Amino acid sequence: MRELGPLVLALTSDEGYFPGLYCAVASALSAVDSARKVDVKVLDGGLSQVSRDTLAGLIERIGKRARLDFVKADPSIFDKATLGPGQSHMAYCRLLLPHLLDVARLIYLDCDVLVFRDLSQLFDFELSAGKFVAAVPDSETLSIGDDSLVMARAMKLPAECRYFNSGVMLMDLDGLRKQDFFRHAVEFLNSWTRHYRFWDQSAINFVLHGQIDTLPEYWNRASWCFDAQENNNLNCVLHYTGSVPWQSGTPGPARELFERFASEAELPVKGQSSGLQGVWRNAMAPLRALAFPVAALCYRLLGKNDKSAAYQKVAHYWLDYVCKAPRRRRLYRQRHEEISRMTFGVRASLVS
Repeated sequence: MRELGPLVLALTSDEGYFPGLYCAVASALSAVDSARKVDVKVLDGGLSQVSRDTLAGLIERIGKRARLDFVKADPSIFDKATLGPGQSHMAYCRLLLPHLLDVARLIYLDCDVLVFRDLSQLFDFELSAGKFVAAVPDSETLSIGDDSLVMARAMKLPAECRYFNSGVMLMDLDGLRKQDFFRHAVEFLNSWTRHYRFWDQSAINFVLHGQIDTLPEYWNRASWCFDAQENNNLNCVLHYTGSVPWQSGTPGPARELFERFASEAELPVKGQSSGLQGVWRNAMAPLRALAFPVAALCYRLLGKNDKSAAYQKVAHYWLDYVCKAPRRRRLYRQRHEEISRMTFGVRASLVS
């Protein structure tokens, strides 16, 4: 039987995202096949020595099958690009992966994810001919026109074409290097400053238009979709696409799940709710509940049934939010009780 090569996993982080980095790595290594070797590559955008030592200690306790490398990432190359989250350019550093890492392929993960599926299945996925990345369609930004209609028209791209979330990606680095992706991405960012909405994700979608394979939703499930579930079934990669749960956020099953996992992973975290965010969310909910069904109807009348269905899926969440608030609160209480009893096998993976 052919021995499988190591699974290569890449993440980028600065000190502010270390709690997410730690939990993302712990969850990924806990879920992966115990026979699979894993090389963890962390693009370091300003981690403290204490944080690096803490993550190295986690890898050491996991055992010999996991190896950790820190790679210095300098976001200054993106100084001309629009500032990203946290008023920094760190979000763009995933675009450096083909430039910095001498590996054929890897899985990229944002630091605000929890992994409850074996990533070996994703790493071994065969990309279609002419595709260099595999990703999940975004659950809120449904088309590149929703990112920037101006850019879509200027680049002569169909505004309605599918838009992908870059939080979880299988990346063919050899193929991206042959396409000179890094240079094209930097040129795109510098040329369209202030026109794109989603930083590196915009560059990936516009520069690699037509070259991205579609993955099932369970490889990158938005936290709001998890909150909308009727139960706590996991078997997915859960992505905190709103605010990160170790800093602030709206209370709900997804955030409670993060806190429960962090506690078991021996990194206790208690997020602090943003009251202003909750007020804003409640105020906007009726508008969203109205706007998304109207948009879905308009697309249906135009004969764009796929896009109509996608908008209707998002509309369902906001309609539930407004119309079923009492039932949702009861469901949240039930799910909270279940989450409080959950175990994730993290301690079993930590070899003393």
